[in-house]
Amino acid sequence: MGIENIKGLDVKKGLAIVGNNKSVYLRLLNSFINNDFCNQIINAVNGGELEQVRHTAHSLKGVAGNLHMGELYEISRLIETDAREGAAVSVTDDNIARLIDVNNEVMESINLLIAKPEIMDSI
Repeated sequence: MGIENIKGLDVKKGLAIVGNNKSVYLRLLNSFINNDFCNQIINAVNGGELEQVRHTAHSLKGVAGNLHMGELYEISRLIETDAREGAAVSVTDDNIARLIDVNNEVMESINLLIAKPEIMDSI
């Protein structure tokens, strides 16, 4: 298992934002895991808390953008826009389903990088 298993994030660009400091990058990725934005959004959707959906999607968009998680950034942007415009958001929504799928992919990649940081040596 190597760099080909890293999906959903651009490690090269992510490392560049921290001056190629791998330990700082891994710390940021670990912090991302601990924030669990996806479940926060799902819980807010289930609770009908549109403003919380918007706020959390906005936070996810910022983090995903900074860490170069392109597809996660785009999905969170769409969810944020829907919530801001008052559009009904539900767990059956295509964007929420896509959020869950892409978030799982990103989490798997992050866990792989944390377990095998030497993968970053090939970048």
